[in-house]
Amino acid sequence: MYDEYYKRHGADRNDLLANPEVLFQSFAIDRANISALRSVELERSSARVLDVGCGQGASLLQFVKLGFAASNLTGIDNSAERIDKARSVLPAAEFEVGSAESLPFDSASFDLVFESTMLGTLESQSLLESIAREMIRVTRSGGYIMLTDWRYSRRGSGVKTAISNQFVDRVFDVGRSTSVVTRVRGALVPPLGRRLSRAAPSLYFLVQALLPFAAAQVTTVLRRA
Repeated sequence: MYDEYYKRHGADRNDLLANPEVLFQSFAIDRANISALRSVELERSSARVLDVGCGQGASLLQFVKLGFAASNLTGIDNSAERIDKARSVLPAAEFEVGSAESLPFDSASFDLVFESTMLGTLESQSLLESIAREMIRVTRSGGYIMLTDWRYSRRGSGVKTAISNQFVDRVFDVGRSTSVVTRVRGALVPPLGRRLSRAAPSLYFLVQALLPFAAAQVTTVLRRA
């Protein structure tokens, strides 16, 4: 999916230095994640964090910048190439090549289980449900699940499944296995957000505040029952 996406849009599509269109989109996602993390009650120096679909480790690097100990961070991805890159970025963290629908970790072994723009790239409902069950399983009682994803699907974007509030509530068994701690709006729908980021960045967060429906990305924090 990623190969097809970058072949269509160009290698610098999400390059912060080369493409001004993505700068405030990235700021908005980081802002949403930081705001969401303020709602969790974790000791950052000891909290064990798992990134499901970690890619090249960029999201885990943000956790380090926020004060989480790199030695307590774990990432899993099904691409050996991306895992090799992640190990070079964060050598103190633990990385595994494996499947998100069968996580090679003990039950209740993480304080925070995280995914970023991974669930929306999948179409199979059974696969999505399997991954959700695994994310719940490896989260300790009272621990947190954090989802950073797009609530609208978009043709040609790689976002195949809308990870809406209703979807999260159903697939992550909200009300029984989990409860909602917070939901924070992040990046704007890309055609609008990218245009604002390039041409009128000072208006970006004003538009986000005035047009909440235009925020296509949402960070959701759930608490394990």
